Amino acid sequence: MSLALNPRFTPPAADTFVFDPDLAVESRRSLVSRYGDDVWSLLALTRNPSQADDLIRWSWFPEVFREPFRYASWTVINYPLPDMDVARHGAAMRSKLSVGRIMKTVNHWALFAQWLDERRIGHLSQVTAEDLTDYSRYLSKVRSLARNTASSHLIALSRLHYYGRLYLPAADRLVEPPWVAEGMDDYLPPATPLGENVTEPIVPATMGPLLVWALRFVEEYADDILGAFEENRRLVAIAEALKGPAKPAADRRLVSYLEELEAKGLPVPTTTKGQRLVAPGVFLAGRTGTPAAKVHQVMRKPRWAKYQAQHPGGCLLESPVTAQLGGEPWHEPFDFYVVPGLLNHLVTACFIVLGYLTGMRTGEILGLENGCCPDSEGPEDAARRHLIYARQFKVARDEDGNHDSAGVVREAPWVAVPQVVRAVRVLERLSGHGLLFAAELHDPRQPERRSGRSLAIATMSNRIERFIEWVNTHAAGRGRQSEAIPADPHGRVGTGRFRRTLAWHIARRPGGLVALAVQYGHMRTLISEGYGSRSRGGIHDLLDFETARNVAEHLSEVHEAIQDGEGVSGPAARRLINAAATEHSRFGGIIASVRQARSLLADPTLNVFENREAFLFCNYDRTKALCHPGRGGKNEAPSLDRCKANCANIARTDEHARQLRDAADSLGKQAASGLVPEPLADRLQERADSLAELADKHDNDRVTTGTEAG
Repeated sequence: MSLALNPRFTPPAADTFVFDPDLAVESRRSLVSRYGDDVWSLLALTRNPSQADDLIRWSWFPEVFREPFRYASWTVINYPLPDMDVARHGAAMRSKLSVGRIMKTVNHWALFAQWLDERRIGHLSQVTAEDLTDYSRYLSKVRSLARNTASSHLIALSRLHYYGRLYLPAADRLVEPPWVAEGMDDYLPPATPLGENVTEPIVPATMGPLLVWALRFVEEYADDILGAFEENRRLVAIAEALKGPAKPAADRRLVSYLEELEAKGLPVPTTTKGQRLVAPGVFLAGRTGTPAAKVHQVMRKPRWAKYQAQHPGGCLLESPVTAQLGGEPWHEPFDFYVVPGLLNHLVTACFIVLGYLTGMRTGEILGLENGCCPDSEGPEDAARRHLIYARQFKVARDEDGNHDSAGVVREAPWVAVPQVVRAVRVLERLSGHGLLFAAELHDPRQPERRSGRSLAIATMSNRIERFIEWVNTHAAGRGRQSEAIPADPHGRVGTGRFRRTLAWHIARRPGGLVALAVQYGHMRTLISEGYGSRSRGGIHDLLDFETARNVAEHLSEVHEAIQDGEGVSGPAARRLINAAATEHSRFGGIIASVRQARSLLADPTLNVFENREAFLFCNYDRTKALCHPGRGGKNEAPSLDRCKANCANIARTDEHARQLRDAADSLGKQAASGLVPEPLADRLQERADSLAELADKHDNDRVTTGTEAG
């Protein structure tokens, strides 16, 4: 049966499709649920490859509300909200919802239905405006939901009211929520900064080794793993082709193979099943051309069962291990049954490189297709710039302003550094065509539900954790515990923290392993040039936010130090004192939104950046900056790797002077240790004397607020 033509007040028959199968991708039409099913899948309704296969389970709803909400959900899936209701509610309301938003809406309704049932309210028509006010307090006070989440719940109830008025019988219509007329502010928790801005960045101690190991997989180990995987697939293909009735003497080659091993005293390929050693049917089938069923028959014979028990060995492939780690092969000879797991780790490493070194959202990465990063044109000896053409899903809208599940190609492509290009090329060697992270290739369970889909976000998140576990076990086994990946204090790495972490590191450029892996200043230039002459947004918002937070935190610390009597020196000392006071007055060291970040960065007097390598603050004024030879240009930030000692933008604090003396003492001790060659010792001592001189100059020239007042 197809859809009912008139949905008004009348639920469809139980065997009616939940939505028109013709709207689904052809390969998924068999997945369309029926109205009376206990569980609804909406997977066939979306073309987003990374959309999770979430299911609506009607057991979530108390029995008294199950059918009213089933019908309400059916109308939301199939019929748009009238324009008058969309316009009345504002930008937060869409006439048609994406699959993900439908799932959230039904989930919100389930919580509401459970709340009503606990209060012994048996019909939606019995709910009063006061009840809805109580429910908003329940979301805020009892459930402790964040403001954005609570707002999503209230919008879902507004939608239930609108659809009830149009399609539901009188007993199942919800009264108009009070926030429709009065606005939501009084019904929501206090505003707090949310979204990516409060997602904790991955700490450098974790991100550094994680990126190093991911790059090792992508740049050094990939050829070995892909070669072993090709051999693995070849053996599997041979075993598959041998299925069927066995030919006479089908075991001859296997017996000859075993007799040769026995004559030389070599181990027999073996695998484990639970705690038992068993014959590796597929491996031996591929290796000897013997059907797997025949392999098991032969290996159960007393002669070979006894020899196998006495001489068990691995299922080693012929593919070589060529890459090295610390001068030794990075991995022992590849085992047939280990290779699929290594391939998963390689794919995960590619995701980590893409996620961290581009700034793409998770859905964009998982939606990348073969050919998304074409070779750049131009002469071989010229600097080449690679671009990645990706689909964005979060803001994709069709001509009616509704969510477009197929996504739209991003107007401004992503700029790819060489490590990212390498990761794409590795994935392209696997995919052949279609999605780089195709589920049917990288997670082939339930192939009928995975056609045209990518790996799920949750699956990739779990694989990152398994990648970390493998690395730590591998490092420990090779006595390289210092290269293990420490746990992040904020919890799982996940997939959504890489964007924030990239912005954090570009803005702050911490030392250590992460800085060695990627030149952040170079990356910021790439990203900025890639978005030249286009609207700022996406990763730029995060870069602005992190840069502003960094500036605000530093200026707040300087302000507190000055209030405690500490001093400042340098040509820009007074500018730094004034900037610290201005920032403290306007922001108090806290940047909670992108709007505040842009406001701070737009004030030229607050463009203050710390250069930890040179022990100074740059009070950036591009007309005075010596780091940019063309100071009349459009440079919006200093090049901190090109600080000049005589620049008029320099200021130092007492803390910098202490750091200068500590560094001078450390270098002096190295020079006097006798453990370094004399020319190097002379250079170290010269550097130590130079740093000590800068500290003395600070002590002589420093000013304080008391000095200023005098």
